[in-house]
Amino acid sequence: MKPKRLFRPPALIALMWLASVARAEETKFLPFIGSRLEAARYAPANEEFAWAGWIGASVDLVAKGKWSAYFNPDVETILGHRVRSFEAVQANYSLEVGGSLEAGRGKVSVFFHHVSRHVQDRAKFQAVDWNFLGLSYASSLPARWNRRGGYSASFGVTTLSSGVDYNWEGRAAIDFDVVRKDSRAAFILADVRYVGATPTKGFARGGFADVRAEAGFRAFHQSSQFALFVAYEHRNDALIQEALVIDRTLFGFRIRGQKRSEPATVPLP
Repeated sequence: MKPKRLFRPPALIALMWLASVARAEETKFLPFIGSRLEAARYAPANEEFAWAGWIGASVDLVAKGKWSAYFNPDVETILGHRVRSFEAVQANYSLEVGGSLEAGRGKVSVFFHHVSRHVQDRAKFQAVDWNFLGLSYASSLPARWNRRGGYSASFGVTTLSSGVDYNWEGRAAIDFDVVRKDSRAAFILADVRYVGATPTKGFARGGFADVRAEAGFRAFHQSSQFALFVAYEHRNDALIQEALVIDRTLFGFRIRGQKRSEPATVPLP
């Protein structure tokens, strides 16, 4: 008499196989998940730009040795008062997936970055979105600086651009504590982004630079930080359907889950 076969659903078999591979090769699944929430008031404010908010996450999907794969989704909401006192006038989201390799004190990453911008409560006649495929490097500061913080640099080429004719993007950022006591510190942050672009109808400009400079106070916890900040922002293409350059001060706060060695730079869409 033949022994009875035990029935194992395919999903269960797959889970058992993944678990055995993870044990054998020390592969870690979802080793880090950090969220981010930010809100700031524009000064001066107007009916198109009164408040700005971000909500998003940084997710390490899988890691093995010095390698890891990640996914970073973010949503930016711009509030004004065209009709109501608090009204969302823009909703812009970005999605980034990539793979990273630890290199010395930092990480080298290959990434695919997608941005899509939307005018709220208005008809949308033209899609405005773009994709960048690129390479980045991010690192904590050199030990001789004796300061907590980090820096990053990236370069990407356009694989798709709709509504705006972007060709490439380069970005550099640095963030560090100026004065520190235990887990609390005063910090400064600088973020510069340059976009190579071709003039088109409604966007009669070529390449441009976006700049953000920030100073504030923050407190670190085990894997997160809380910050109060004052920032200056020079931003091109602030409107979605046509070119507009704005220079604004922002007063706000940030709650962010992160690894201590990572720069606290703010993504610019």
